[in-house]
Amino acid sequence: MRKWLFIAPLGILFACGESATQLDVDKINLDEYSDRIGYVLGSLNAESILQSGGKMNEMNKELLIEGFTSNLSDKDCSDCDDVISALFGAYGQDLDTTKIDAGSICIGRLTGFRFYADMIGMGGNDKINMEMVKVGFRHGIYESDTLIDETEKRTMVQNFITDINSLNGEKMLEIAKNEPDAQVFDNGIVMFTLEEGKGDYPDPKDDVEVEYILTNAFGDTVQSSYEMKKVNPDAGPVYLSLNGGVIAGWSFVIPKMKVGGKARAYIPWSLAYGEKGGKESLCFFIELKGKGPGGSLVKQQPGM
Repeated sequence: MRKWLFIAPLGILFACGESATQLDVDKINLDEYSDRIGYVLGSLNAESILQSGGKMNEMNKELLIEGFTSNLSDKDCSDCDDVISALFGAYGQDLDTTKIDAGSICIGRLTGFRFYADMIGMGGNDKINMEMVKVGFRHGIYESDTLIDETEKRTMVQNFITDINSLNGEKMLEIAKNEPDAQVFDNGIVMFTLEEGKGDYPDPKDDVEVEYILTNAFGDTVQSSYEMKKVNPDAGPVYLSLNGGVIAGWSFVIPKMKVGGKARAYIPWSLAYGEKGGKESLCFFIELKGKGPGGSLVKQQPGM
């Protein structure tokens, strides 16, 4: 039978002469993966608060924990915006000590809300024990989260995110395959011709000029050359070499486009940034604006 954590009231712990977290450590069972990853994610959320600098070390720890555990959900906490602003001032540099308690609760609530929203968005909420997230957060706030060493924590989180990326990428690709007009290739790439170009097809060794929008498996925009030009009007054209200067998925897709054309391509993680990129499958909108022989657009730098 699973051993559930019992956290004694703070007054009892101190009355026994123990620290705020020492007694509950022996009652924690982290045999299950969902318990371990929950504990780790909770402790790292606490660590992110403590390491954010400023006046965070002056917050009320118990109220931080209370806020986090009470709002580890999709419960709206927009009322906390004014509280945080009043606590730290308009520029975030001041500290109103009369508002520390209310501010501590709100910092905890906002942290819980954002963590929960991230887990729901990633599809990871069913893989973690939320009760152990609360335990890990408490231990992290008191800097007693020593049940799992730091190296294992980082490895667990990296593997957790990688597994979720891989799963969500598979779902994205499967949905894309079933869309009308989908071109499905043996290597797993799914491509849609949005606008047929009037120019020639690039050679696999050519340089190309492109515009692009990169989105993840959830449809969130990660990067956009169009937006970058808005931020920096002096930004030049995006020139890329198909011969080793782009991910494998682009080397495959772009030679299937005509200059002037537009396409949407769903690329499996193995043809994107691989394991080092967290096994994240990606979607690109690509506008092929021009092409030239290899080396004509992308100039090799001395010593490269």
